[in-house]
Amino acid sequence: MIYRTPDYCLDFHCIAGDCRDSCCKGWEIDIDPKTAAFYNSIGGEFGERLRKNISDGCFVLTDDERCPFLNKHGLCDIYTELGEENLCRICSDHPRYFEWFGSVKEGGAGLCCEAAAALILSRPFVLCEREVPDEEASCDYDEELFSLLLNAREDILAVLNNENIPLCDALSTMLDIADDTQQFIDMPVSEQLTCSDTRSALQAVFNCLSELEPIDDKWQPYINKCAASLDCAAESCPEHEKYLRRIALYIVFRYLMKSVYDGEVLGYAKFAAVSVIVISWLFRCKNAESDGCSFNNCADIAKNYSKETEYCEENMAELLERFSTEPFFSLDTLKSLLADSLGGYVDEI
Repeated sequence: MIYRTPDYCLDFHCIAGDCRDSCCKGWEIDIDPKTAAFYNSIGGEFGERLRKNISDGCFVLTDDERCPFLNKHGLCDIYTELGEENLCRICSDHPRYFEWFGSVKEGGAGLCCEAAAALILSRPFVLCEREVPDEEASCDYDEELFSLLLNAREDILAVLNNENIPLCDALSTMLDIADDTQQFIDMPVSEQLTCSDTRSALQAVFNCLSELEPIDDKWQPYINKCAASLDCAAESCPEHEKYLRRIALYIVFRYLMKSVYDGEVLGYAKFAAVSVIVISWLFRCKNAESDGCSFNNCADIAKNYSKETEYCEENMAELLERFSTEPFFSLDTLKSLLADSLGGYVDEI
């Protein structure tokens, strides 16, 4: 089996106690049945502690929403007591993600993790492949559609990775390729109405984000504060464009092939465009607020955005639905927003 991943993901490792936004806080942590059975077999004092802190297949979080096995040093007591190989599946994998397509496995590290975000933003996007043992996975899909989507993704990744093409133009081309592919998959449909006022559309995009179910209690006040200060945001910083480009490449690689199962090729392309638009303005708001938006600031902003959108299934489903119905998410409006946010042309290349 071939494993395909961005090469920087081969260097990913958990920073454990040095992490400022631990994945062991604020998340419901499911325990897979095999690991649950093993935990139930553990004897002694630690076994009793395990059983006391597991209910309905999940760890029972503390009052401040910490995993009960996250100690005061930011380390996992299960890891130290039982070994890394006996972590439950979600703890062992996170923030890694995987998809299986026949004899090909794809994966990487998710943007919602601060260590992964630093890798994604700091390194060029280069795919690598290596042989791994075959794995069983459910992967029934249409082979012709898979080939169509793979070609579309290759074209999009090539355009986005070409730094001679301004990011605005590259993302507009991405939307055009995705739209053509979507029209091939579905009966041709007319695009929804557009917003003629770009600034009103941008405000509507931020309002939409503020209406999603928050993962972190700080998110809604933060996004509302930024929405209220868009007019005071600093000019876009040329240094930030490469970070935004790498975020777009991450999203396209991670999500576009999922449309072989759900047909949402244009929706995932719009998610990449919207993410760049929103994150670019969050960078600009931070720059205006503190007279600078450092690399670490950029990585934190991207990580928090990822956590509140792609790492909540309900929020992603809501966004994909609204991408096809709201005027401020139409192709023409998004291209105008890209030009306003990044500078460039909105005509098809």
